[in-house]
Amino acid sequence: MNFSLLNDEPVHGAAADEDVLGTVEAAGSLAALIQASRAATPFTIAIDADWGMGKSSLMHQIEAALGTDPDTECVWFNAWTADGADALEGVIKSVLQRFDRNLLRRVWYRTSRHGWLVSALRMTVTLLAGVFRVDRIVDELWERMAADAAARNEIRRLISDAATEWAAAPGSWHQRRLLVVFVDDLDRCSDETILAVCEAVKVYLDVPGLAFVLGCDQSRIADVAEASGRALSAEYLQKIVQVNFRIPPIDPAQALRLVRAYAARSGTVGLLTPPLQTLVAERTGRNPRRIKRLINSFVMAHQIDAHWHRFGAEGLLRSVLLQQLYPDFHRALVQPGGPDRVAEFVTYYELRGLVRRGGSELGEELSARLVPLADRLDLRPSDDWPHFLEQLERALPAEYPLLAADRGFVRLVLELAELPDSAALLSRLRRSVALEPPAPQTVTHQGAPPQTVTYQGAPPLDLRGARVLWVDDNPGNNANLVRLLLGSGAEVRQVVGTAEALAGLVWQPHVVITDLKRDDDPRAGVDGIRDIRARGFTGRVIVYAQSRNTNLRAEAEALNAVSVRSETDLVDLIEEAVAAAR
Repeated sequence: MNFSLLNDEPVHGAAADEDVLGTVEAAGSLAALIQASRAATPFTIAIDADWGMGKSSLMHQIEAALGTDPDTECVWFNAWTADGADALEGVIKSVLQRFDRNLLRRVWYRTSRHGWLVSALRMTVTLLAGVFRVDRIVDELWERMAADAAARNEIRRLISDAATEWAAAPGSWHQRRLLVVFVDDLDRCSDETILAVCEAVKVYLDVPGLAFVLGCDQSRIADVAEASGRALSAEYLQKIVQVNFRIPPIDPAQALRLVRAYAARSGTVGLLTPPLQTLVAERTGRNPRRIKRLINSFVMAHQIDAHWHRFGAEGLLRSVLLQQLYPDFHRALVQPGGPDRVAEFVTYYELRGLVRRGGSELGEELSARLVPLADRLDLRPSDDWPHFLEQLERALPAEYPLLAADRGFVRLVLELAELPDSAALLSRLRRSVALEPPAPQTVTHQGAPPQTVTYQGAPPLDLRGARVLWVDDNPGNNANLVRLLLGSGAEVRQVVGTAEALAGLVWQPHVVITDLKRDDDPRAGVDGIRDIRARGFTGRVIVYAQSRNTNLRAEAEALNAVSVRSETDLVDLIEEAVAAAR
């Protein structure tokens, strides 16, 4: 089986086979808007999105669309390659060097007639020799800018005159030429660089004939402006950016198409089954760059370690997800000779759920796992489970309470523990050498104080005001959980089929819980979810069933439902949905 790594480069041009998300059409519309607005120059458009969501790809596609117009030229400046004051100089040089050299010579001579400029910038020999270099002019000007305010005015005048004459060269106003300057990766730069680029755009290059397209997360610029003591961040942004285009979030269907396309390119399409493709799309937050990095890590591990073939693609993928999304936990898990962190966390999580549900007796399975854990930590279990939970939290790693509140982490660990040969898989992980953790998925804002999160034990269950619609043809099986929900302040309505559930939607529930199999129909639950969604219900849908049919669960998750098998998971999801609705 031949695998290959995916590159991390943005899409260039408008190649149909690379436009998995269909952004070429949006790029064409934006390019047409820029061209039709040349009379309104100067202006700045921001391509706004989070890290890895395709800003650079969209900008390259806009550039390709603009390339069909002979009266439009483009220049690309990657702000990440510059630093501080160098960025200011770099942006201005990028613009000047796109102008015709003869035009710049004429503007330069006209500007130099004031006399002081030629002598002050030591250009006499150069001019007499007939040598004219754009970069030499800018370099000489820059040497004077720091010490001479007049040089700043001269460079503004030089740029303005050159841009105006260049733009008007073809003839009448409606035929004016347009220079579009693309500034990429601005939100990944230092505070100083961001402010320097903004200064270049607003102070020096704010002239007719120029349009700017900035690739950035605008919240980053706002934070820098506020931290620098500039005007209020919103007002500062309005001075720099006139139009903002926020890249829309990727929907589930688009994310699946993206994963399938990347799997095909990497040669892993035979391993990443539809349920695993759904897992990749959702657990990476539908982020194209994270999807690429996850598949690359999967390819690398599968290629260099044949032992993974025993556990199949599902075991390897979940291990890679754990490594990518929770590197600290993964690093502790694979520590040779260390405790089984997965079993340890699962035991803690189940005890935490017992305490939150007000339970007083341990089940046999939980008791069998809790006793050796307590012995290893030198603790003595008691019937006062809330008190024992506090002791356990003090003895276990400090991040466990926070991880227990992370639904994505909990699902990942529980499903990893339930895989066939999970014991052997986890034992293999603890003997293996962990790959290097991935590059950070978020930008660190310089100067921002670190955030400290504290946790005060297992919070009490408070579901006051929650409306829960429960679909199950055997409602008696859920009696204990229903009593728990009612005792925590929730309202619960139980129905036995899809028709009653559809009628119950007029009650506007916060959560719909459903089983999978009813009577002899194994698809009743999935079909019911589809009908519920078709009626316009956008709230949380939870599949609560013991079935291990991964295909049906994948179909349910494709309909934006969440599958769980434990009481603790179910209660946590209900609480999460209610908190989001408050």
